[in-house]
Amino acid sequence: MKKINVFGRIALGVVMAYVLFHVLILLQLILSHVVWGGKIVEPKTMLILEWVALFVLLFLGALILMKTKLIPNKWQEKTLNRWLLVFSVYFVLNTLGNLLAESIFEKVQALLTLILALSLFKMSKRNP
Repeated sequence: MKKINVFGRIALGVVMAYVLFHVLILLQLILSHVVWGGKIVEPKTMLILEWVALFVLLFLGALILMKTKLIPNKWQEKTLNRWLLVFSVYFVLNTLGNLLAESIFEKVQALLTLILALSLFKMSKRNP
């Protein structure tokens, strides 16, 4: 088993937790009012948004696995680093949105998304 640096482990752990979270929402084991600011009420819209979120997280997970060399990297290192940087910026913006949310649950998510953003940023600046 390959040794993964701390930022890769953190990022992979947070992404895996969010993948599980979104799967549980899709299976309706977690009520949908705790996500998307509680503002999405139409089931069809919620379903679409949850599938998009799940696929984005799976794509990010694949990027992290490539960066940590757990799966073969078919991209140039520069391209992979740019994708990680894009996701880092996205999760910084997501953190700000979570801080402005009305629910305590989403405000708590701000800490996780900030940790993920910082881990992705550090990963984007490192060579394996």
